[in-house]
Amino acid sequence: MKFYADVHRSKRNGEGCRITYTTDGITFKHVDSFSEIPAGPGDKLFMDTLPPRHTDGAIELLRKGVEVYYLKRLTLIEKMRREHKLPKSARRDIKVLMSIEEGWFRRVTADFLVLRRMILAYRSLSKTHQQLLNKYRALSEAEKEVLKPVISSSLPLISLSASAHLLVESATSSTSYPMSR
Repeated sequence: MKFYADVHRSKRNGEGCRITYTTDGITFKHVDSFSEIPAGPGDKLFMDTLPPRHTDGAIELLRKGVEVYYLKRLTLIEKMRREHKLPKSARRDIKVLMSIEEGWFRRVTADFLVLRRMILAYRSLSKTHQQLLNKYRALSEAEKEVLKPVISSSLPLISLSASAHLLVESATSSTSYPMSR
């Protein structure tokens, strides 16, 4: 059986995601995690995007034997919505997903999802570290002494994440997985 899911923000301030899914395009249900979708071995789940916070739910589905796919290019949904002059809604986005050929979806594995989450953590830590260094340069000598322990304590985390990042880059160099999502 094929499941189609749209992941969207559940609150105006951007906190939390809600997942709307269907199998037939007529009956829609809402869940808070991919693990709550009643898919079983041999089923396929097609979704628009896979936020890092839902990695564990997607891995749980993969362990159940569900094939998980996400859309390679999110701009396809917007383009098709404009072509058919449809307003944005979770249900309409799912119907658009259902009309997109399977070739536009990328199948994921548990290893890929875990490594992607590690890369995202590395990028986030690296960005924070760079921001701290930039602020450090603008401080007086007395203020620098206060910030110095914070900067030095973030270095082990960054080097650990950098090692994971290099491992992933070498492992995925032969594939074309986008790591930015």
